[in-house]
Amino acid sequence: MLRVLSIMVAVVLFSGVSLAQQQQEQKQSRPYDADFARPQKLGFGLALSLNRFAGDLQDGTNFPGATTDWGIGGNIHLLWRFADAGDFATLHLLGRFAYSPVSSSHVSERLGFEYSDDLLHFIAALQMQFFPEYDLRPYAFAGFGYLAFSPDITPTGFSKGSTGDASGSMTLPLGVGLTWTISERLDFFAEFMKTLTFSDEMDNWVSEDNDNYNMVSFGLTFYLDEKSEPMQPEAPVEVAPKDSDNDGLLDADEISVYNTDPTNRDTDGDGLIDGDEVERYKTDPTLRDTDYDRLLDGEEVNSHRTDPKVKDTDQDGCSDGDEVLDMNTNPLEKDTDGDGLGDCDEKNVYRTNPLVKDTDGDGADDGKEVRDGTDPLVADVLQIQESGELVLEGINFETNSATITQDSDPILRKALNTLRTNPELRVEVQGHTDDVGAAAANQRLSERRANSVRDYMIQNGIDANRMTARGYGEEQPLVPNDSAENRARNRRIQFRVIQ
Repeated sequence: MLRVLSIMVAVVLFSGVSLAQQQQEQKQSRPYDADFARPQKLGFGLALSLNRFAGDLQDGTNFPGATTDWGIGGNIHLLWRFADAGDFATLHLLGRFAYSPVSSSHVSERLGFEYSDDLLHFIAALQMQFFPEYDLRPYAFAGFGYLAFSPDITPTGFSKGSTGDASGSMTLPLGVGLTWTISERLDFFAEFMKTLTFSDEMDNWVSEDNDNYNMVSFGLTFYLDEKSEPMQPEAPVEVAPKDSDNDGLLDADEISVYNTDPTNRDTDGDGLIDGDEVERYKTDPTLRDTDYDRLLDGEEVNSHRTDPKVKDTDQDGCSDGDEVLDMNTNPLEKDTDGDGLGDCDEKNVYRTNPLVKDTDGDGADDGKEVRDGTDPLVADVLQIQESGELVLEGINFETNSATITQDSDPILRKALNTLRTNPELRVEVQGHTDDVGAAAANQRLSERRANSVRDYMIQNGIDANRMTARGYGEEQPLVPNDSAENRARNRRIQFRVIQ
């Protein structure tokens, strides 16, 4: 019995060791950075920066009220990942060259100064990026650098201090930032860097503390090398699942899941292969017209660009098939002619032509006529001539009177509709007569008749400020007053557009 137990324990231990070895071999076959959000090692980049100097002249103790400006500069950098700390962090060498313009000023009753400098900074640092598996990674760095400076100081009320002729200093740059992977080769980063110097000579003023400056950068890093691919262990040869018709669906799935023909790429003959219907368009591969709108799924996708799963793609109330086959309208646009009425409303409610903005051709769009209460099927709005004049043929008056006769109502209604559908329109209502009678009498008669038409418009809701009335008597005939017919044409009311 003891011997049997010993054998079983040995078998279990051997199996465990064997499984551990297999897992270790699989892990070793993959590159250590396979799961990193940024697997490439070498990158370079550039950034814009905001720079602010902090020295003795800017110290509020020496110069109360001194102001320091943020200057705009730039920098370039090179970044190389040389090691990692598992899934916690990666280690990088950072080289950077920065151009940092800085300035400050102080003005008071007794003294003042203007300070500016163009700093050149060379940096070598060690950077640590945290959580390398994620696209958004915080980081920190520290290192050494060399800063070249040449201050330009204009003092007022005091002598500029001097600490020597130094033009550069070793530095200790410290920084924190956040980098974001935005594409296969590109990272965006935002960063704050504090630079401590080993010099008090950057602004030629002596104090107990060395000078320093701050920099905020926003930039991009572009990675040069290719990402390493995992090494795949050799696997036993297996027979691949079969897709006889090469439609993207396995034969077994076509038979047992989708009920399609595994030897026919397009089972329902609608112009889309079965795999595309299942995976891409989510339509029924056994039904030619999934949404029952009278258009084949393939026609909707390839010709009309409509949704083969939605009967009415533009949601105007008419199916895609009705629009394409019966109405000739665009099934992707609710209002094909752009008149403010939906295609289906034009067909079923207003009986207008959804392909024509102005069905009755009277100069007012169908939608505007519906909103204004006029009939979009009847030319009941006058078209304004290019000359800006409207001759209202058919307005009649009682003999030698300004009283409008009943038979003038149709043309008056059209004039009224014209003013209603063009609310910005301002007109002069003109009265004209023939040459029968005295000129002075004709002048007075034309004025009364023009005012009668203006009063009619006001009584029917048109703002009086949009109209003026004027009589021209017999002075402006349309045609010679040499026949009864011509005299009738000259006795007229005419609108002249003044705005």
